[in-house]
Amino acid sequence: MLPTVRRTWAPRGQTPILHHRTRSHKKVSAIGGLSISPGRRRIGLYLDWHPDKNVTAAEITDYLGDLLRHLRGHVILVWDRLSAHRGKQVQEWRAIHPRLSIEWLPPYAPELNPVE
Repeated sequence: MLPTVRRTWAPRGQTPILHHRTRSHKKVSAIGGLSISPGRRRIGLYLDWHPDKNVTAAEITDYLGDLLRHLRGHVILVWDRLSAHRGKQVQEWRAIHPRLSIEWLPPYAPELNPVE
């Protein structure tokens, strides 16, 4: 997989060239979540990997079902505004699972999303 590059330095007027050793075009999509116990003594990490494909509403509802099986009581989910999170299939699934509440992050706030 290609390395992720956010920013680099180069002399003014010269395009930087970044060398890497792979020619792979593979990708891995992931769904991830953090849980914090009510007493704030335990932190859990829940990951679901999807190699070579994009995450769709079907994968999200499967992940949420698994998450509710592992966590007891009322679950408050803090979500970014990915279009798959707001899709019709996910909204219908949420309607039949009242244990799950959703709180939305602001439209662009990567510093508030610890999973990313």
